[in-house]
Amino acid sequence: MESFLWDLIPWGYSILLVIESFRTGFLDLLFPIITDFGGEMGYLVILAVVYWSVNKSVGQGLAYNYLFTATLNTWLKVIWRLPRPDSAALEETLNRAGISDRLQPLIHESTPAFPSGHTQGAFAAWGYMAARFQRTWFWIVAAIIATLIAFSRLYVGVHFPQDILAGFFVAVSYLLLWLWLEPRVRAKLDKMSTGKRYALAVLVPLGILLVYPVAGTATALGALIGLGVGFVLERETLHFQVDGHWWQRVLRGIAGMVLVFSAYFGLSALFGLFDESMGPVMELIWRIIRYGLVGFVGGWGAPWVLMQVGLLKSSHHRDTENTEESC
Repeated sequence: MESFLWDLIPWGYSILLVIESFRTGFLDLLFPIITDFGGEMGYLVILAVVYWSVNKSVGQGLAYNYLFTATLNTWLKVIWRLPRPDSAALEETLNRAGISDRLQPLIHESTPAFPSGHTQGAFAAWGYMAARFQRTWFWIVAAIIATLIAFSRLYVGVHFPQDILAGFFVAVSYLLLWLWLEPRVRAKLDKMSTGKRYALAVLVPLGILLVYPVAGTATALGALIGLGVGFVLERETLHFQVDGHWWQRVLRGIAGMVLVFSAYFGLSALFGLFDESMGPVMELIWRIIRYGLVGFVGGWGAPWVLMQVGLLKSSHHRDTENTEESC
């Protein structure tokens, strides 16, 4: 299989050179933005806004869906360890194929190429939202966004077409399995005690992390630990509702993102002070803690603040109001 994938490199490289020949100044600005939208920061925004302002259950499912598929992608990249299009390791292969032109990527990536994480994440996450929302127009929007994110990776020159195709097929397989498993897992969780839910929120991501503890998995699973604990605590203490006028939802999203990004950049700056003095093990532990705290802010901290300022309401508050009205 690995030799077959290497044999595909000249074919994929030739396609990238054709795409490069159609570059324009405008597209050179547009596609890096699209590719960033399909990255860590883009999903941080999407996860938070869906969770706070659209549908809490979908937001929670999306968090687990995306962060688990990101972890799976890290594992697959490590298994195959295929180079990016700008890797010096391709020189002999390209020369042997008679390809003399060299691609000029618009951005640089240091991780292995196969399969494309942006493609896998986009089709898994947007496909999940489309399946949950069950709206024809959203299926169309989701397909367009995921396809644009996938193509952006070709345009900026960091993936071969075979990386994109593999990411797509992994995402579809993963999504089908996820949609089958999720309602069954939710049904079991609903019957569990709070203590067991807290334990699973921490131990499941931590156990998966121990399979291959590197920066990529520590980021995703650390965030998932924080989010999971936040989700359980929210269920026990806040019970917030996402309904409200459109302007309330927009304002809620903006205010919440200020809180999450403040935590994200503030903790990044704080932990950055210690990066140089850390060994690899401590660096991994600090990364788990940092992203765990950011996840916790998104899952519980930001909703708590939004409730204090009146941008979110509790279902318990609503029940109390209804009881008073009926009296």
